[in-house]
Amino acid sequence: MVVDIDEISKICKLYGIKNVVDVTLLTSGFANRNYKVQTAKGSFLYRVCTQQEDIKNIIYEIDILLELQRVDFPTACLIPKKDGNFISDSKDGKVLLYEFKEGSEPELNHQTAEEIAQCVARLNSFQGFEKYPRKNIIHIDYCFELIKGFKTAPFQYPEIYSYFEEQTEYLLEPVSEVLPKGLIHGDVFPDNTIFRDGRLSALIDFEEVCVDNLLMEIGMCINGFCFINNKFDFSMMESFLIEYNKVRQITEKELELLYYYIQWAAHGMVSWHLRHYLIYKENAKQLARVNELMERVKILRQNKLPEFKRFK
Repeated sequence: MVVDIDEISKICKLYGIKNVVDVTLLTSGFANRNYKVQTAKGSFLYRVCTQQEDIKNIIYEIDILLELQRVDFPTACLIPKKDGNFISDSKDGKVLLYEFKEGSEPELNHQTAEEIAQCVARLNSFQGFEKYPRKNIIHIDYCFELIKGFKTAPFQYPEIYSYFEEQTEYLLEPVSEVLPKGLIHGDVFPDNTIFRDGRLSALIDFEEVCVDNLLMEIGMCINGFCFINNKFDFSMMESFLIEYNKVRQITEKELELLYYYIQWAAHGMVSWHLRHYLIYKENAKQLARVNELMERVKILRQNKLPEFKRFK
C-alpha cells in the first residue's frame, strides 16, 4: 500500500504538527488504517476511518473518548486541531490524530488475558453510560434483516447463508434474556490493544463503542484473547473471568449464558463481515475469516464444555 506522505503532512498541519519526517503504516484492518507519524518533536498516531462514514458516529466516539481521558482510562488521547475540532477529511476517509503509545500487539497468554480483563471490566463499570445510548452494530435484529436479503444478494454463499439462518434462530432466545447493561468497546481484539513489556498500555479504536449487555463484551474478549489458532483455551478464559470479576462482579445469569455469548460474539462478527463486504463483493480475506468464525461456533456447539462455577 502506497503511503501518501504529502497528504498526511498537510492534514497534520491542521493539528499544529509540522515537519513530518517519516510515516509508517502500522495496521490496515477491516475498518481502520493506522499510521505512525514521526516528527522532530515526537510521534503521533494517524487513524483513517475507512469504514465509518457517518460523522455522527465519529462524534459519538470522540465524546466518549474525552470522558475516558478525564478518568485516566488507558487509551490513546485525542489531539485537537488548531480550531478545537478533532476530525479531518482525507481521500480515504475521516482522520483522527492521537498521542502515540509505544508498544505492539500482545502474544496471547494468561497474562495478556488478565490485563485486558481488568481494562474492559473498568470500562464496563463506566458511570453515566445512559447518556450515550447507541444500539450495537452487532444485534440480533440486524441478523434477521440480513437474512431477508440473502436470496437477492449479489453474491451467493449457500452454505454460509444456511448456517447463518439456523444459528441466528438458535441464539435468539439466550441473547434476548435481560442482563446487566453498560458501555462496551465492542471490538476488543489484540490488534486494538497496545502492550509494552507484557502490560497493557492502551485500548484503542473505539469505533464500535455502544451500550449493550456487558456479557457481549465478555464474549467478544474471549473470542479475541482465549482462542489460539482458532482453538478455545478454557484455562485462559478462566484467567480472564477471575480478573474481570475482581473489578465488576459477574452475575450468575451471565455465567449461565456465557457459552451462548461466546458464540453470539463470533456470530455477530460473521454478520458484520457479510453485511459490510461479502454479500456485495468477493473478498478472499473476509471469506476466510467468516469460515474461521463459523468453524469456531460449530465446535463450541458440538463439544461438551466445562462449566465455570467459581463465582456461584
